[in-house]
Amino acid sequence: MSVTQLSGSNRVEKNGTAVFLKVKKHTPDAVSYILLIIYAIASVYPFLWMVSSAFKSNQEVLTSKSLIPNEIRFDIIVNTWNTLNFWQYFINSMIVTVAVVVLVVLVYSLAGYGFAKVPFWGRDFLFAGFLAVMLVPGVTVLIPLVQLLKALGLLSAHKDQIIAYTGLILPMVNGAGPFAIFLFRNYFSKLPDELRDAAKIDGASEFGIYMRIFLPLAGPAIATVSILNFVSAWNAFIWPSIVINNSDWFTLPLKLKDIDLQQVIQWNVRMAGSLIATIPLIIVFLILQRYYIRGITAGATKG
Repeated sequence: MSVTQLSGSNRVEKNGTAVFLKVKKHTPDAVSYILLIIYAIASVYPFLWMVSSAFKSNQEVLTSKSLIPNEIRFDIIVNTWNTLNFWQYFINSMIVTVAVVVLVVLVYSLAGYGFAKVPFWGRDFLFAGFLAVMLVPGVTVLIPLVQLLKALGLLSAHKDQIIAYTGLILPMVNGAGPFAIFLFRNYFSKLPDELRDAAKIDGASEFGIYMRIFLPLAGPAIATVSILNFVSAWNAFIWPSIVINNSDWFTLPLKLKDIDLQQVIQWNVRMAGSLIATIPLIIVFLILQRYYIRGITAGATKG
């Protein structure tokens, strides 16, 4: 065999080895992308089916598997909103959700600031106690909560909507506490202590330092906590179904359940109601998404 043939054979072997190593190197990435694409399709398809069914007749929903309606029926959304008084339940859900989000942000951002920047005896032990509460499933405390609300007169409020919503909102705010404190505390811990020291030299109070300096800088953490609790409060079903016993005060999830109790379920109406209930979640996430990622990565690491 000539020298030229040998060198050519070596080049082919080296090229083959390089291609093999390159394929071997990128195979895990390719498999990961394929699995993620399959998971994305499996996750998005039910949502697309819901949107499609909201614009179909009930007969077409039951007989057609296509995601594209034969005839787009906008009247399904309009009739669901008007005939079933969805505007009323939409407002009820908005009142409860906004109250929960505002209280969680105000109360637990202050607590997170205290754990991060204000030295006091037992601070780390108390913070560890809050973290331990995160491991307790919420359903395990339903009975004690019901007994507590009953003793406080917040459970059987048939005539006073404010009292009923107070009994609904406060436990939801309390349940959001451990994780919200965890995020705010770790986020504030990453902000320099020199900001607090300089403000104290200028004569600012502790609360003034929190309100004027640290809270305005906590945009990503506020957005993260707001999105998580907005979704949680908006979709809440078990706790509102226990506390709210007046159908006029129902939130959207409770009203959607009412639709399922009919003898003949109108699937297009059910999907139209679900679409109406989903739109606020999408809007809130689109508005706050750029802050959400920053907040979840900055606040979820140990400070």
